[in-house]
Amino acid sequence: MFNKKIRKIASVALAGSMVLSMAACGNESEDPKPTPTTAAKPNDDDKNPSDDNSGNNDDQQGDNDEQDSKNPEDGCVTLPVAPHEGSTPRTIRVGSWYDFWYDSNDKDIYSNPNVDEGTEDEEALMQFNNLKRVEEKYNIRLEYVNLTWEGVTESISTSIMSGTPDCDIYMVDLIGMGVPAMFNGYVAPLEDFLPAEADIFNNQTILRNFKMPDADKSYFFTGNGVNVDGCLLGFNADMIDEAGLENPQDLYDRGEWTWEKFREYCKILTKDTDGDTVTDQWGYSGFFTDMFTQLLMSNNAHVAAGKTEGISSPATIEVLDFAYQLYQVDKTARPFDYVNWDFNASIYNTGTVGFWTTRTWFQHANGLSSDVGFEIGMVPWPIGPSGNQETNSQVGAGGSWYFIPVGVERPELVFSVFEEITNWYNSDLSYRDDTEWHEDACETERNWEYMKNAGFTMPWFDLWADVDGLGAIQDVIAADSDAASTAAQAAEKYKQIVQDYLDTYMGGNGE
Repeated sequence: MFNKKIRKIASVALAGSMVLSMAACGNESEDPKPTPTTAAKPNDDDKNPSDDNSGNNDDQQGDNDEQDSKNPEDGCVTLPVAPHEGSTPRTIRVGSWYDFWYDSNDKDIYSNPNVDEGTEDEEALMQFNNLKRVEEKYNIRLEYVNLTWEGVTESISTSIMSGTPDCDIYMVDLIGMGVPAMFNGYVAPLEDFLPAEADIFNNQTILRNFKMPDADKSYFFTGNGVNVDGCLLGFNADMIDEAGLENPQDLYDRGEWTWEKFREYCKILTKDTDGDTVTDQWGYSGFFTDMFTQLLMSNNAHVAAGKTEGISSPATIEVLDFAYQLYQVDKTARPFDYVNWDFNASIYNTGTVGFWTTRTWFQHANGLSSDVGFEIGMVPWPIGPSGNQETNSQVGAGGSWYFIPVGVERPELVFSVFEEITNWYNSDLSYRDDTEWHEDACETERNWEYMKNAGFTMPWFDLWADVDGLGAIQDVIAADSDAASTAAQAAEKYKQIVQDYLDTYMGGNGE
């Protein structure tokens, strides 16, 4: 165990899982929590019931015993922006599908129902005072407008198209709303109104951007923060040590943690330990969904990320073939159990698996080292033949992001106002990032560094899991080897399904 940071957080709680997809905009779980940007309280009645909760992160609260006294303008403002001219403040509207605090309609910190009357809530006061400072600096009024989920979609498709956007900023579900809006030409590229030296393109101190694969410009932004939704490979460090194998973390640090090295390890670790001719120790077992996503990332490959299907591309064929080798040729991956889904990864706690798919919530739920009786390590996924460790994305894009629509007057002013509103914590990251619960799940400083660093890579976008009927990865890992498809067969079978989906999605009608 390593020493934990001791923090003190005021009564307006930060969500324990500060993921990029929800920082400054709200968690996409069934029970969204206040965000660090505006301490929002979602209205669950307005939330899309189909939202995905890929992280399933539990909230943990800590304490924070100091406040940075520096001017919030220091290190925050992207570029000097002249305030709105004229005696009447300009109203800047942010459209979302639930309620946010604080905006210019709020009279005091108690407008937020999460703050008890009469209490001196430090974070709420910081947010409220920061709002007043930004109002005065830029001569603006800030309004958060709850359009509802359906209302956001309707507003995007009607008001922006007419040339008079209802809102200056929209919070959108990236996959369901944002990317279709971008492909329809409704989203203003950040590079069109921000200079190359803007912080969001460089240090990303407060906000970070997102680019679609192979895109020259970025269209979406969100509050930066520690992303704890990464998926790493957990490994049984005792088993690897007993087999005389080098720590995979050392291989990764030297740039030698590759698919072939991982395959080699899985072969060595797969055994019949009791001599009954039946394999009872496996090199790998885990969720095929996470495995496929991580292999695609690590090989710079995509299935459905642009206007043309990528499942038949050479890099994606390599991904499918590698999975085929593990499951059908080497037989070092435990056959996937669709009946007992969680057991595919949680079997690690029996000590019979070398590697497994893991996240922080998963380790808490299924056993830490002291619970299972062996040392648990974590390492990023190995790099494929078409991949690059230096540029590898390690976290998927999704959840809620923001964009400025085409047609907004002075978008650089709008952006700078939002950036400074986001920085209510005055660049003191101890207010923004409460990660102790996730550090506990990682157990060691080294494990935590890999998990934390994964979240700061550029998010990776692919719609493969949303393509109705896409079963290419399931076909190649089929439990019945005789019925399994090769990589080429699976790609040929599904490429038209993917293309048909993209033709619809890129036209703005994606599900």
